[in-house]
Amino acid sequence: MAKVVLLTNIPAPYREKMHELVSEYFKGFYTVVYCAEKESNRKWEVQYGNYDKQVLSKINDNAIHNNPEIIKSLNKLNPDVVVIMGFYPSMLYAYLWTIFKSRKLIVFTDGTLISESSLSIIHKIVRKIVFKKAKAFIGPSNGSAELYESYGIDKSKFFRTYLAINNSLFLKESSKEKKFDLMFSGQFIDRKMPLFFVEIARIVKEQYGKCSVLILGNGILEREIVQLLESYSIEYSYPGFISQEDLPSYYTQAKLFLFPTRNDPWGVVANEAMASGLPVITCMNAGVANDLVVDGFNGYVLPLSEKVWADKVISIFNSQDEYKRLSENALKHVQIYSSENAAKGIFLAVNSVI
Repeated sequence: MAKVVLLTNIPAPYREKMHELVSEYFKGFYTVVYCAEKESNRKWEVQYGNYDKQVLSKINDNAIHNNPEIIKSLNKLNPDVVVIMGFYPSMLYAYLWTIFKSRKLIVFTDGTLISESSLSIIHKIVRKIVFKKAKAFIGPSNGSAELYESYGIDKSKFFRTYLAINNSLFLKESSKEKKFDLMFSGQFIDRKMPLFFVEIARIVKEQYGKCSVLILGNGILEREIVQLLESYSIEYSYPGFISQEDLPSYYTQAKLFLFPTRNDPWGVVANEAMASGLPVITCMNAGVANDLVVDGFNGYVLPLSEKVWADKVISIFNSQDEYKRLSENALKHVQIYSSENAAKGIFLAVNSVI
C-alpha cells in the first residue's frame, strides 16, 4: 500500500470527516501534516477525526506558512505520494523534497480563475513550475477545474473533491420556526461585504414593509454593522461567533441566506445554509456560484447591486411556491456535496499516479 502525506495550512472542521475516510481508503497509510494548529484570524473549534496527523507549529500570526521542518517530517514519514494544498513556502519545500526523492506530487487548490485573477506574475510563475512536476490535480469546484485548464492541465488529470459539511446535522434542525427574513454569516470584513447585506435589508424593509435579520460572525466592521441596523430600525439578532456544533440551530431560524463577497474560492456558509433548507443568493465572485448555488434552481447568482438583490428577495417572499421550490432544491442538491465524495476525489487522484 502506498504511503500518502497531505500537507495543508491549518485544520478545518469541514474537512475532518474527509480525512477520516481517506485514511480508511488507504488502510491508515495516510498522514495529514498541518503547518499550524491555528491562524490568528480564525476562530474555528476543530474536533479532530480519527487519522494520523502532525502539527508543525502552534499558531501562525500572518497566515504565511514557512516551516522548513517539513523536510524532517517528510524524511521520517517517507511517503510515496505528497499532496500539497497551496503554495506557501512550506508547500514549496515539500515540492522540492518530491524532486530530490523522486516521489509523486499532487496539487490540491481551492482556488478559481476569479479568486486568483489578481495574483502577481511571480505567483503565477511559481504555479506553472509546480504544475509541471505534479501528476494529478485536485479541487473542490468547477472553478478549480477551469483554473487548472488555464495553465494547460489536461482535464483527465483533474479530480474533484467536494467541499462538504455534515449535512445531516443541519437537516435535523430544519423544522424550527423561521424568525428571521434574511441571514448573513461570515467575517465582518470588507471582502465579505456585510455592509452590502445591511443595505439590502434596508431596501427590503422600505419596500416590503418589514425585514428581520440574523447575523453571525465577528470582525472589524462589527460596530458599524450594528449602528447601521439600529439607525435603519431593522430588527436583528447578533449572537456573535457561534461554534460549529451550535450552527445548525441558528441557520434554520432564517428564511433566506445572502452570500455577497468580493472574492471567495468557495463559501462553506452556502453549504450550511442549503443543508438547512435555505435558498442562497450569491454572486459570481463566489466559488459556489453556478456550482452549489444554481441560478434559478436553488437560489440566484446576481450582479452586486443592492437593488437587484433586494428586488429578488421581495420577489421570493411574495411567492410561497417559488420559496418552497428553491428550498426543496437546495436540500436535494447539497447532498451531492458530501464527505464521501470529498474523500473519493483524493483516493482517485492518488490511485491515478501510483
